[in-house]
Amino acid sequence: MKIEKVTIKNFRGYKDETTIAIDDLTVFVGKNDMGKSTILEALDIFFNGKNAIAKIEKDDVNAANRMNGECDIILGVTFSDLPLNIVLDDTNETTLSSEYLVNTDGRLEIIKLFPNGGSEKVFFNALHPTNKNCEDLLLKKRPELQKIVKENEIECENRTINAELRKAIWNHFQENLNLQEIYIDANKISEKDLWEKLKNYMPLYALFQSDRKNSDGDSEVQDPMKLAVREILSAPNIVQ
Repeated sequence: MKIEKVTIKNFRGYKDETTIAIDDLTVFVGKNDMGKSTILEALDIFFNGKNAIAKIEKDDVNAANRMNGECDIILGVTFSDLPLNIVLDDTNETTLSSEYLVNTDGRLEIIKLFPNGGSEKVFFNALHPTNKNCEDLLLKKRPELQKIVKENEIECENRTINAELRKAIWNHFQENLNLQEIYIDANKISEKDLWEKLKNYMPLYALFQSDRKNSDGDSEVQDPMKLAVREILSAPNIVQ
């Protein structure tokens, strides 16, 4: 997957929602204290979580917003070049679009929310069915999906696979899905490891801070090297 744009809100100097187009961008140019480093550190926090060099703290909440009671930091990344197929449950392949996990532009948009600068909460911003008869299917367990199929007499080839059950239900209500762009809580999705699986498709990101004294043993020196070596050794044409 490829980073298309980054969204930042209520993080340090970024008071209002700000979107930065990335695409083929290779360099940020600007005056000092204009927020260049904040963008790079936001990406570090987004991709590397607890292992990030940059850390989110309560003081990172924009001061003006905090005075108005708005204390949630938002960091979002939108991806293009999505994988053709993913495996959500068992060994059954599906797609992000067929699971209604892409936004109105057909992109994967992941939003990380940090309440009061605390622990992250992960959401998909997706164009998703909101018809009460077929909403929140990704949050339902297999017995619940099977119940919907049975009660509505929906044809489904394989009632033992969640993705097939969801597909059958959505197809049944296709004319009245009431698609709306909403936040879907990644931690509540029935396929608990969905977010972990998607991480495997995401770009590797390493932050190196050159404006401070560094040594060879520093994590910000070692981590990028470890990432590079791991990717090289995992290449299919490398004989170990």
